[in-house]
Order: sequence, then structure tokens, then C-alpha cells
Amino acid sequence: MNGYRRNRTCSCARCRCSGYIGPLVLITLGVLFLVDQYTMYGIGRTWPILLIVIGTVKLLQWNAPLTGHVDVSQIGPGAPPPGGPNPGGGAPPPSDGQQVSNG
Repeated sequence: MNGYRRNRTCSCARCRCSGYIGPLVLITLGVLFLVDQYTMYGIGRTWPILLIVIGTVKLLQWNAPLTGHVDVSQIGPGAPPPGGPNPGGGAPPPSDGQQVSNG
């Protein structure tokens, strides 16, 4: 193994491809049931197409580049998402040198 772990917040091509398998399996099953209803080919003859679709998605995922991949261990368990709210809950500290009075 190469140490790759899928990260749901990552936008690299490999992480995006791993999310395609569920929808493509559902679409393939729907098409196979339609073929079963409207043609002479039943599910017993067409189910290998499902394996071909799953294998194709896994092959695309394996060959997708890792450019821009963010590893799960780099994020940490309690890190907020990028662009999320301030973890302190209040307003951000002044950045232009102004002092805040407490009175």
C-alpha cells in the first residue's frame, strides 16, 4: 500500500473519484433492471456489467493524481474546516494595532 487515506474534505482527483462508486452502482442497477423489464436479457445474464462498472471506477481512482491531496493526519481531530467560524466564539482580535479597552 502507498499510505493513501481518503479525506472527505480534500479536493484532489483521487478523493473525488472515490465518491463516484455509490451513485454509479445505483445507476447501473437501475439500468440493469430496465434492461430486464424491456428486453429478453435478464439480470442473470447482465449482472457482470455491475462488476465492470465497479472495476472501472476503482481503476480510475487508482490512476487519479494526488496533486493537492490533504492527508487526514495533517488535519487533526479537532481542527475546524477551512473558512469556518472562529473556534473562540467571539470576534477576531484586532489586526491593525488598535487596543481593546475592557472598561
